[in-house]
Amino acid sequence: MNNRIDQIKKTLAKEGISEKVITQMKELREWFKANLNEPGYVKMIRLAYENIEENSGDYTFLYLEEDDGKSNLEYFLDLLGEYQNKYNKEELQEIRNLMEGIVPETEEEEETAGE
Repeated sequence: MNNRIDQIKKTLAKEGISEKVITQMKELREWFKANLNEPGYVKMIRLAYENIEENSGDYTFLYLEEDDGKSNLEYFLDLLGEYQNKYNKEELQEIRNLMEGIVPETEEEEETAGE
């Protein structure tokens, strides 16, 4: 799995977000599907490459302060490479919520809901 992720990152460094990256991400998704019991990550990978396809080669899920899709995609791939790390799992869940359009509650909303 990490070899596949490294290959995607090499392609990103060399070509930027390209059709080859999309193909590699589809292959990574199939690998996750066949080798791991992690349907949430399979879905996230699909949502990531579909986002690129729908936005003419741009990755628009921005969760880092930098407004650069390439950096955000690389970060997502880094987290996937160590998906078993508990901190990465938490961040991946936040990213999944962003991908699915789920807006996190603010502390104020949580306090109001608890009253």
